[in-house]
This record gives sequence, structure tokens and C-alpha cells, in this order.
Amino acid sequence: MFIESFSARVRDELLNTEQVDTLLEARVLIEDWRTDYNTNRPHRSPRRLTPTAFAQAWTTDNQPQLS
Repeated sequence: MFIESFSARVRDELLNTEQVDTLLEARVLIEDWRTDYNTNRPHRSPRRLTPTAFAQAWTTDNQPQLS
């Protein structure tokens, strides 16, 4: 279910809106989109946080403290 939703989002927000002429251009566009998706855009399911912020919060809350 998750991958279907993600694939639809990639298709709608990136692949249907951009015309790429080379593999390198496609790689750059996809990496830029992936970075934006994971670091700048809050997601509904993990407490309205970006995936990066959620991972940092989870690590802080669930890792044992160093003495």
C-alpha cells in the first residue's frame, strides 16, 4: 500500500511534470525531488514531521544515553 502511494506521488509530482532528455538529467531531478520529499515536506503519518525529523526524534527518544 505504501509503495503504491509513493509511486503515484512520484509519478504525479515529478515524472508527469518534467521532460528529461538524458539519464543524468533524470538522476539529478529524481535526487532533488527525493531530498525535498524527505527533508522539507511533513508527512501525515509520522506526527506531521518530515521523515528526517521523525528519524532524529525517534533516535533521540529510543536510543540509550551514553554515560
